[in-house]
Amino acid sequence: MTKIYHSFVVAIAILVAGCAASANKHSELYKFPDLQEVSSIDNFRMNGWEYIDKYSLFINSGPKKSYLVIFNGPSNDLKFAQRLQVSSKLGRVEVGFDNIVVGDNPDIKYNIKRMYLIKDKEEKKAIKQQILAFDDKNKK
Repeated sequence: MTKIYHSFVVAIAILVAGCAASANKHSELYKFPDLQEVSSIDNFRMNGWEYIDKYSLFINSGPKKSYLVIFNGPSNDLKFAQRLQVSSKLGRVEVGFDNIVVGDNPDIKYNIKRMYLIKDKEEKKAIKQQILAFDDKNKK
């Protein structure tokens, strides 16, 4: 009986370690030291959004103002969403406090983990390629 229990504990420990390593890989990918990280966006008005993957998206907040938004967890609903809402308080969106709501269901929401200001279209394209390359590598 003790051997079975011991084997079970070891199997659980290996499973947890594997999950932690995978989560750590994703956490490291979504850090961009070359980008300007922001803790909030004042006077926020969403003019559109672009899906990148289940952990991130771009939000357009003006004609030439975009932000890379990273979620705390994966959003399997976002890829096919027709509607997106960003919670805010008095026009201010804050990391760790506000959420992305997918579709019409307020129960499907994702907490904002990080936000980065995107300078231009070239930077936006490069970041998207970097994230998608990471996703492609992990699917194999």
